[in-house]
Amino acid sequence: MIKKLYIEPSSLCNLNCSMCFRNNWFEEKKGLMSKDTKNILFQIFQKSNIETVFFGGMGEPLMHPDIIEMVSCAVQAGKRTELITNATLLNSTMVKNLLRAGLHCLWVSMDGFSRESYEGIRKGSMYSLIMKNLEEFNRQRTTTQLGITFVMMKENEYELQHINRFADDIHADFINLSHVLPGEPLNQEEALYEKDYPVGKMTRFLNHTSNKVENLCPFIAENCCFIRWDGEVCPCMQLLHNSYTYLYNEKRKVYSKSYGNINTQDFSDIFNSSEYMDFQNNVSEFNYPCCTICMGCEDRLENKKDCMYNIEPTCGACLWAQGLIRCP
Repeated sequence: MIKKLYIEPSSLCNLNCSMCFRNNWFEEKKGLMSKDTKNILFQIFQKSNIETVFFGGMGEPLMHPDIIEMVSCAVQAGKRTELITNATLLNSTMVKNLLRAGLHCLWVSMDGFSRESYEGIRKGSMYSLIMKNLEEFNRQRTTTQLGITFVMMKENEYELQHINRFADDIHADFINLSHVLPGEPLNQEEALYEKDYPVGKMTRFLNHTSNKVENLCPFIAENCCFIRWDGEVCPCMQLLHNSYTYLYNEKRKVYSKSYGNINTQDFSDIFNSSEYMDFQNNVSEFNYPCCTICMGCEDRLENKKDCMYNIEPTCGACLWAQGLIRCP
């Protein structure tokens, strides 16, 4: 049974953030979820036992013209409803409509707490605009929760000492910390992977309290699933889009994986298909080699096959499964 369903209303974004692996997509179309796909989503909300609906993915959800209707429908179906945004479009009207729709939690991506650090990473955004929009959100909200997400990199590591103060200043309920998925070569000494930083959701940051769990996929373990903007059903964030990533200095080619499309197949049939269930069982047992530490073969350079005779998609080099990356 799916407990948490991630919805990608848009694969478009109005920013060009330095660390985003949207910059390294290949053979990918971009667009907004169609009205037909949206209407099928609403049927899924009504018929399923899903507990949480999360509007996110690899685009900016607030770019979709029907995002308020989507949130409202999920809330009316009795789901806890969350949304992640870069907050550039979070003006007074958008805030009012999201709150009226019943949104339970808003997550805002913040990777710096000054104009220089924030705008150096979030290309195309303005720190003053984001702070103004957060102030407006806090002015209007009553019970809706606020979370901030922070991607840890060498260039913003120093900001961790300020994250609790910033969270207090904007009245954030939660913080979500994650390491970066490299889109360019990253020397081992420049990576923060070996540092004892916690990852995932927390109320406030406590240094040197690592909770890293290896060989465990959080998406499969927590019964999550993704529906992409075009209706494709994918098991996790890593497999949502075709992208080039790096394992330190080695370039990897990661192919997306869909187990069906809700525009042509019943969602429950897709999720309960033998192919999808076999994949989930394999990931639960984590029958994959330790590609993140083994430099012995070239299988790790793609997710097509590995030395344990697994075939696409292989998960041995996935940083989510090694406790380094976490989505809210």
